[in-house]
Amino acid sequence: MRHFLFIGLLMLTYFAGVKKAYAESSMKDQEAESEFADSIKNIFTEVNGHEVFISFPIHESNKHIFPVVMGIHGSGREARSYMPGDKKSVDFYIHQRDLALQNGYMFVVLSNGIDTWGTDEGLRNLKDLYDFIQSNYRVQKKWVLWATSAGGILMNRLIREYPNLVRKALGTFPVYDIADSMNRSNGAKKVWSSEKEKLQDINPSRYPEALTLVPFLIFHGKDDQIVPPKFHSEIFKKEVNSQGGDVTLYLVSGGHSTSNWNVYDENIITDFLQP
Repeated sequence: MRHFLFIGLLMLTYFAGVKKAYAESSMKDQEAESEFADSIKNIFTEVNGHEVFISFPIHESNKHIFPVVMGIHGSGREARSYMPGDKKSVDFYIHQRDLALQNGYMFVVLSNGIDTWGTDEGLRNLKDLYDFIQSNYRVQKKWVLWATSAGGILMNRLIREYPNLVRKALGTFPVYDIADSMNRSNGAKKVWSSEKEKLQDINPSRYPEALTLVPFLIFHGKDDQIVPPKFHSEIFKKEVNSQGGDVTLYLVSGGHSTSNWNVYDENIITDFLQP
């Protein structure tokens, strides 16, 4: 009997220690998150009627010139998706902001609505955001683009039409061939079904040679059925690199989902974000 009591006391002591260690670890994590939040400046504003979220590390020097990551959201998302504490925020998108900030970048994103599917209006909106940031903040001229899903179309249009403004490009299961998306996405159909001639002109898969000017880092889920990698990122890598480009593609487990955190290898992304 005493033996069982002794075993029981040992187990109680063990679990009490585990509980204490977990509580201490959790408290340290909360303190670290609080310190990170306190070191960040968040601004929510509008540019030409479009909501814009701007976030950057607080810097001691007023003369500091920030590198910039521009987020380009996917279909059904918006600037608020990246904004911590907002009722429309999504941890998956906030993480892109956090990785940019942790590497010393300013992060900016504009709500583009359905125009994120690559329209001329969507392109103008992003260029207006670029001009606004350049006019109001001390930032570098060439930016890093980070596009998710449908945002890949505008990412590629920006590189094609404003190559002097882009230094690098990151893609999270990005669209490359809109013609394929027309067979899978109601959003793509809604935007482009009545403008098929224009679609042919702006479809990134029609101009891979124009995408050789900057290095790309892409993560794509192998099980993605909405933007299948074999019709998008795999073809993108093959066609752009055959023209002398620099596309690095990581095919990871999982599909087209904000629960697929396999698309975030923080070490690889951090290395890519270095100057």
